[in-house]
Amino acid sequence: MSSGTLLWYDSPAKAWTQSLPIGNGTLGAMIYGTPSKELLCLNHDELWNGKPKNTVRDGAPESFKKARDLALAGKLHEAEEEIETNFQSTWSQAYMPLGNLEIDFGFKGRIKNYKRSLDLESAVSAVEFTRAGVEYKREFFASYPSKIIAAKLTCSDKMSFEIALNSKLKSNSFVDGNMVILDGECHGENNVDNQASNKIYFDEPEMRGMRFRAVVKVITDGSTKTVENRLAVTDATEAVLFFTSETSFNGWNKHPYLEGKEYIKPCMERIASVNDYDAEKKAHLADYKELFDRVELDIGGGKEDMPTNKRLVAYKRDKSDLSLITLVYNYGRYLAISSSRKGSQPSTLQGIWNDRITPPWHSNYTVNINTEMNYWPVLMCRMPEVNLPLIEMVKELSISGEKAAMGQYGAKGWTSHHNVDLWRLSTPVAGSSQWAFWHGSSGWLCEHLFEHYEYTNDVEYLKETAYPVMKKAAEFYLDIMSEYEGKLVLAPGTSPENCFEYQGKRCNVARYSTMSMSIARELFENCIKACSILGIDSEFAAELEKTIANMADFKIGSDGQLLEFDDDYPEVEIHHRHVSHLYALHPARLITVDETPELAKACRRTLERRGDNGTGWSLGWKINFWARLLDGDHALKLIELQLRPVKSVGVNYTKGGGTYENLFDAHPPFQIDGNFGFVSGITEMLMQSYNGKIYILPALPSKWKNGKVSGLLAKGGVIVDIEWKDGKAVKYSLEGKGKFNVIVGGKATEVELKGEKVTFNA
Repeated sequence: MSSGTLLWYDSPAKAWTQSLPIGNGTLGAMIYGTPSKELLCLNHDELWNGKPKNTVRDGAPESFKKARDLALAGKLHEAEEEIETNFQSTWSQAYMPLGNLEIDFGFKGRIKNYKRSLDLESAVSAVEFTRAGVEYKREFFASYPSKIIAAKLTCSDKMSFEIALNSKLKSNSFVDGNMVILDGECHGENNVDNQASNKIYFDEPEMRGMRFRAVVKVITDGSTKTVENRLAVTDATEAVLFFTSETSFNGWNKHPYLEGKEYIKPCMERIASVNDYDAEKKAHLADYKELFDRVELDIGGGKEDMPTNKRLVAYKRDKSDLSLITLVYNYGRYLAISSSRKGSQPSTLQGIWNDRITPPWHSNYTVNINTEMNYWPVLMCRMPEVNLPLIEMVKELSISGEKAAMGQYGAKGWTSHHNVDLWRLSTPVAGSSQWAFWHGSSGWLCEHLFEHYEYTNDVEYLKETAYPVMKKAAEFYLDIMSEYEGKLVLAPGTSPENCFEYQGKRCNVARYSTMSMSIARELFENCIKACSILGIDSEFAAELEKTIANMADFKIGSDGQLLEFDDDYPEVEIHHRHVSHLYALHPARLITVDETPELAKACRRTLERRGDNGTGWSLGWKINFWARLLDGDHALKLIELQLRPVKSVGVNYTKGGGTYENLFDAHPPFQIDGNFGFVSGITEMLMQSYNGKIYILPALPSKWKNGKVSGLLAKGGVIVDIEWKDGKAVKYSLEGKGKFNVIVGGKATEVELKGEKVTFNA
């Protein structure tokens, strides 16, 4: 363990954003580490309100066509009113907390030598302390191989405690032998009367929601007995707890009550099969380390003798603790592994961790950046397995999205909008068109499908999975394009969550937006590449090429900035947290410093006007922007802003982002996307790749004098190691196959790789 892989604290958590997370993609827990009453806040990734339902708005295609005609005629306020009155649909459902596991020791008296920790190298959390001369230790991990959460409690003398399971959801708990069991049910609906957080339970079977069972089993050398709905353990020196849970979820398009899967029997069979703590821990370590150990970063030393929360405060004054940056980088990789594994749901706005019945933004999949940001680092950090839940969701969404395309627009293909949930909502939600009317997520999500191919070179995956979904998404954009001033545009257009001034009033809807046009252009280009690779659909590729040639291009405004909309409208909020019109710079590569320098300059000016401040995820995105502009010192400035300590209470929806004591990203409130944007941004500062090019240290900050990174993945399936001294690369290693242009310090060298690892002196 080092200062770059260990979170530790000298006091228990008093708030959820001080507690420490563990997870295996499906099950999650937040551990408080309180000596007298240990608390684990539990989650299951399938535990959502609601059920599948038709959310298409009657008469929507006619409304869309009317809004399009109004927008193209310059009647933007009228277009906005038409969309909000007759086009939009209903809210998404919400991700629910499972419940709490409480371990009550009933302690009184002084605690000494307290320490709680999370070791990122092993994904094991620990608590230790001394009371009245007796040493207590607790250890927790979440196993992916066994789909359990395990805990081991030890004592140098004898200990007694009571174990309880409870939930904020409709539920009951009881004891059966050495097990505490919790049975529960989610609300059947989260949006009664289209009110976003008005929940209700129903008695009618067709209206009922998700059911679940959770169970904790205790194995101890002490004695056990039942005390009401709790299990009491006495005179123990050791106790092992195994927890697991199952739900009735049977697929995104199956009713969780009427068509729900059997969940009680598999839950009980799983808990019966786990008995050996050491064996479970060994299997967990082997599984986790195989992923986590693939990448290693070292940019300098730090303050390992200081608790993590105090390191965070100290960093605000003294930026010399470089390994705090490494710690947050490694923490982001840990969170990715812990919240997204093969067979699980993708990570939500909060990963898999949520303690609220009414979580911020429903803790759903907000796909106008946040869900995508969750997955930015996984491929470049060589974890394609972690990407699989997102791919599965996009495949499912492409099916529900066909109904949205035809039902809302009268168009071919598939589309999705601002929010997605477990039931693969693809229609526009209610509320303001500022966020709800935006069909760019289908194209953006397809970028992730194509990048999975670019990093893995898996042609079979491209043929069978990615390209069919990409093609359908492209067909939607082709079908809804219209002509404006002799160019093809996607009208009307919005830019996520931002607005502008038009005819003296705020306006959300423009003729078209730069972001939507960029997404469609990139999707078309990726489809053309896929057609070439697969040797198919030449006529479709030709249609896409013709369309691209006739699409409206980027525009530069009066202040040298890249325009966000079709015209140089006055900005209502110049420092807005979203910078969506720079999609072409990142995550796309339509604008680059090398190939489109004037547009890159306009992007820089846009960022200067927007300012560096913002919410947590916004700061994370800006790290990536500045890395793409090859400005490492400015990217580091954003890193330093993101590491601002934030109190564990309160919210700030527009700016003031930073980091909570447990290193969760603070919007505030908590959103996990900023943690992942932090990782991808740092990775892009050290290595970038596209179109057969590999950039070594493209945006290295001047403060990172000496360091090394190993195990990164470049597009083309190339594993990259880099070492630098005095701010310059001294050597790098590449392992893969194919021909690549490697750029170091602005100098390009052509390299042919034949599978073996090759080391080059820079």
